[in-house]
Amino acid sequence: MKKIFSDTALFILAAGSMFMSGCSSPRTSDTGRTAVEQFLISTVIENGIGYADFKPYKGKKIFIEYDYLAPQVDKPYVQGIFEMHLAENGLLVCRDAKSAEYIVQILCGVLATDANTIMIGTPSLPIPLPDTSINVAIPEIPLFKKLTRSGYGKFAFNVLKAKDRAPVKVINGIEASTSYTNWTILLIPFKSHDMPLKIREGSETHFNVDSGSIR
Repeated sequence: MKKIFSDTALFILAAGSMFMSGCSSPRTSDTGRTAVEQFLISTVIENGIGYADFKPYKGKKIFIEYDYLAPQVDKPYVQGIFEMHLAENGLLVCRDAKSAEYIVQILCGVLATDANTIMIGTPSLPIPLPDTSINVAIPEIPLFKKLTRSGYGKFAFNVLKAKDRAPVKVINGIEASTSYTNWTILLIPFKSHDMPLKIREGSETHFNVDSGSIR
């Protein structure tokens, strides 16, 4: 009886393999980070840097020191968003410290994602077939599942006089966070988040270089 069961199982698996081999599936690939992770990081950067107030330095020439961003993988995006934020506030970014009136140091102590999962239900279970080395996996059956991926950022800024590096202002302890949650309740999946994931109209800032005005 055991041998009949084993032969039957092997026949079913072989037939299934032949059936699947006749099906075509589209080619897919994944980036190193998922789109959700990239949205988490970019949103944290934009929200954190956007909170810093540099309006008192409108019209001033600024040189930016990025030395303290070296450990961060997303340093180029931080730099781009920061310079865009300064431009929106009317500051003039110089490439040479000798031409600047002020120096701004940007620090980023935290810039990362994290995840946690809560599930009530049956986890995925491997079931070995008798007299074979093949396992058949029963997929998980979640009655309730919550997978939350979060992004965190912590920023600080030092404003110094370019002439003698005397401290002028310290903007410290700016923290930003965002989250994306996948829910499953009674086998029905849905999601919630606090990020702009839909197509939307962007904003524009126009500069009049000759007069120095912004609109």
